[in-house]
Amino acid sequence: MTLVDERDLRNEQERKQKIVKTIIRTIIVLVLIIAVLLVYRMIAKKKEFKCVIDGKQNTAVSSNLLYKDSKGKVFIENGKVFVSLRELSNTLGYQFYNSEYKKKGEDKSKCQIQVNNIYTSYIAGSNKIYRAIVLNKDEGNNNSNNNQDDFQDIEEAKKVEFEYFTLEDNVRIENGELYATIEAAQIGFDIAIQYDEKSNTLSICTLDYLENKAKEARTDYAPSSEYSYKDKRLLKYGMVVVKDTQGNYGVASYTRSDKSGTFIASCKYSDIDFNEANSTLSTITNLDKKAGILYLNMAEQSVEKNVTSEYQGIKEITDDFSYFLVKQDGKYGIINSEGKTVLPVAFEEIGVKEEEYSDLTCRYILEDKYVPVKLNGKWGLYNINGKKIIEPQYEEVGCNLAQSGDSVVIIPNIREGITGIVFMYNRAKAFYGLYNADTGERIAVSLTEVFKKVENGEENYYVNHIIDRLTSKAHTLNVRTEI
Repeated sequence: MTLVDERDLRNEQERKQKIVKTIIRTIIVLVLIIAVLLVYRMIAKKKEFKCVIDGKQNTAVSSNLLYKDSKGKVFIENGKVFVSLRELSNTLGYQFYNSEYKKKGEDKSKCQIQVNNIYTSYIAGSNKIYRAIVLNKDEGNNNSNNNQDDFQDIEEAKKVEFEYFTLEDNVRIENGELYATIEAAQIGFDIAIQYDEKSNTLSICTLDYLENKAKEARTDYAPSSEYSYKDKRLLKYGMVVVKDTQGNYGVASYTRSDKSGTFIASCKYSDIDFNEANSTLSTITNLDKKAGILYLNMAEQSVEKNVTSEYQGIKEITDDFSYFLVKQDGKYGIINSEGKTVLPVAFEEIGVKEEEYSDLTCRYILEDKYVPVKLNGKWGLYNINGKKIIEPQYEEVGCNLAQSGDSVVIIPNIREGITGIVFMYNRAKAFYGLYNADTGERIAVSLTEVFKKVENGEENYYVNHIIDRLTSKAHTLNVRTEI
């Protein structure tokens, strides 16, 4: 072999070695790229939005369930996450309606969510939500068929209870969709709900799921079929109704190991009624059938205050727990937080039917001052200091059948220092009168209708006043400018 041949052979071998090295490098690079892509895919998949319902991941949940920013990331403000009320309803199979409970129409800036017999209303731009609990005809407050604390006369008359909540954050409306914080969703949807930002996971637990958890944790657990649905909502806060071997009811924790052998409310009650808005338990002791109220610290799962009474029934009627409606032998009265009598237990009814009027914050004490009462079948008015303003003499309180606008029972600021209240004084002719709520003086009579309209963002009150009794011709007047 010549030197030339040897050189050519060596060059060929070197060329082949370079090709092999290039192939190996390419394979290594490709392997690294694939590995990086796999890792990236795993990380991306791990960060994909996930929704876990009752311990199981739900892959059918819309990615639009949580409100996102312009970059497509979940929007978090002051640690708060916002959930689409419509999408959450779809996810859980709950009924979603446009407009709030007390209103009619298709106002998409408001909505209501139906869960069983409870309707929760959300309003865009507001941090207030309220729940309308529609009572069944034979529904008592709780466990016993002989419940003495159910305020049966009043509850059957109105058939709806209301709870009011104040949130830290307003309900949002974005692109026609309503969003509320998960804290607000927990209230309205009767679920326990949490969001883990690190794993981008929304976890939802229904009350049925939580009840099974409570059953596993407490041998003294009482099945929810034995008590009111309202009490089942305790499960959202780690608490559950329990009972002893004698059948007495109490409340206990099922989530805290340090409370596993103790009670939040001892098993000595025949009835327990949970008010979620006020964080209270209305109770009836099994031994003497006396009513009381327990104030709960929801975070600590403990009782902060115990209000006892000598009455057959007691319920808080103001959010600050200043006043209580009490019942004895079928009559009603009001006491304050110190137990002093504001109105004697002598009236057939106190307050108005809340579902018939809009924007009432307390159906018992109107405008924080006026108390409608019914005595001997007639309606009158007291103030919250116990002073009688209008002798019970009228057929009905309020114009609750308004056709021209919203029904009205009270009109604030008719003129400076004057608040008006409406009574029906002639049932046969359906005539209403408007009276000064502080003095009882007549303002206007021969009214066929008293109603409210919201016009250009302003609340206006009107009356239809009979101007010709022979023809019953009526003229519409603005209460604040024309009376």
